[in-house]
Amino acid sequence: MFFAQNSTAKKQPKTYPQEGKIVASSINQVARTRTYKVITETRVYELDCGIHPELFSSTPGECGGDKKLQIGQTLHFRIEKGKAFIPVPETVEQSGEQGLRILREELKSTAQPGNNAGANQPATPTEIKQ
Repeated sequence: MFFAQNSTAKKQPKTYPQEGKIVASSINQVARTRTYKVITETRVYELDCGIHPELFSSTPGECGGDKKLQIGQTLHFRIEKGKAFIPVPETVEQSGEQGLRILREELKSTAQPGNNAGANQPATPTEIKQ
């Protein structure tokens, strides 16, 4: 009885504290996978879905399970070990979440409209620790 209670107490529900908007989707020509550009309040991410095309298809699969990720959608995720994890139905992934590899992570530009300071400065890439 003690072991059943102890294992239940250790298993915390996963949370997805990061929130961003999907602003673009493209196909990674090298890996033949779909990528998504997600902008949060402070950062810009390029995420790789990692699903390759089916045998007779020229386009790679999309992430999100039954409800595919769409441009304009708000995405809730958590970051762990170089991946952004999103919740999906357990019928899609037994773990209940899908991992998208983080290809790029940059600080979001702080330039405001009408303020030319830093307007031509690219966002500085940050180091991703794994």
